[in-house]
Amino acid sequence: MRRFLEIKGWSPGYLYVAPQHVTIMAACQACGTEREFDRQSVPRRLEFALIPEIEAHLKCSACGSKAGRLLFGSYLDG
Repeated sequence: MRRFLEIKGWSPGYLYVAPQHVTIMAACQACGTEREFDRQSVPRRLEFALIPEIEAHLKCSACGSKAGRLLFGSYLDG
């Protein structure tokens, strides 16, 4: 089973400078739902925005809350 390991306290500042080998998870702070974030889903107007600006636009597909946070890390096998 794969498990996501967050790089604690790390943020690239801007999404476009995050290395491609880093996995991004979108986590809802309201209900705890997490899912992999697709970099290609960011609207053009937010392509060069700071991470907090992008997080302000995230909406949870499970509970509808706008309490999203982007987590950066990688998957561990086993």
